[in-house]
Amino acid sequence: MNLLIDVLIAIGLVVLAWQALVGGSLFRGIVMFIVFGLTMALAWARLGSPDLAMAEAAIGAGVTGALLMIAYWRLRALGASRPTPRSRLRARLALGVGVLSSVLVAMIGLAAVEAIGPGGEAGQALAAALPATGLGNPITGVLVIFRNLDTLLEVAVLLAAYVASRAALGDDKAALPLPPAQDAPLVGALVAVLAPLTVLVAIYLLKAGSQLPGGAFQAGAVLAAGGVLLMLAGRLHPAPLCGLGLRIALVAGTVVFSGVGIIMLALGQPLLAVPGTWAVYLIETAMMVSIGATLVLLFAGSAGLSGKALR
Repeated sequence: MNLLIDVLIAIGLVVLAWQALVGGSLFRGIVMFIVFGLTMALAWARLGSPDLAMAEAAIGAGVTGALLMIAYWRLRALGASRPTPRSRLRARLALGVGVLSSVLVAMIGLAAVEAIGPGGEAGQALAAALPATGLGNPITGVLVIFRNLDTLLEVAVLLAAYVASRAALGDDKAALPLPPAQDAPLVGALVAVLAPLTVLVAIYLLKAGSQLPGGAFQAGAVLAAGGVLLMLAGRLHPAPLCGLGLRIALVAGTVVFSGVGIIMLALGQPLLAVPGTWAVYLIETAMMVSIGATLVLLFAGSAGLSGKALR
């Protein structure tokens, strides 16, 4: 039964990826991409990686899918959604690129499998370094000890994406049109329950990330989902200016992570070294806030936000 489920997921990924690329319309391609992301989350869960499964479902399928939908509707509003005539040459080139990419990925995978030593040197190095950090989750340990620069750059890339979006849009005429605040009791009750719940879940994922699956990216994605919910319910609206608190939230992850790393370098430690568990929580909290704020603003397509969260 388990083998059958894995085979169905693998076949589904291939079919969905193909449909996302060659779908009959742009809208269909976006829908297939979102479903592909959700199926990929199932694949990561089957592989025993709940961290990646949550990140894929929340960011890869959820937020990215929403951004693609927003871009699609804006293209339609600008009259730029007319389909372009298909070219057989382009289709053949795309097929060739796809085949070569698949071969390349397969070769890299085989090389990675063969490169693993019999003694598991990487695992032994992580097991030796993990107790000093006070962490119990090996994934968080890898990100903190061996891939700290990658983690910092991921937050910096999100910040750069927001800055680039503001430079590209220029003004806020292209901001996402959102519905006005609804006075329906059901909407108000739903928001009143789900908005605080997203904060609690985000805090739990942040706290659990040191010992269990979770962490800043998963917690930030949950916070972003709460912000998107408030916007769709009419509680938050795009604003032309970014307030001081929101600016601090946007740069908190990059500034705090870089600051801790530079201080450790001044103390004679390696760059971006983490002095203890307290520093892990400090960095992860700042990253969670930055990730949530950046994703919400990217969804809104505006410089800031205004309005009361709950009414």
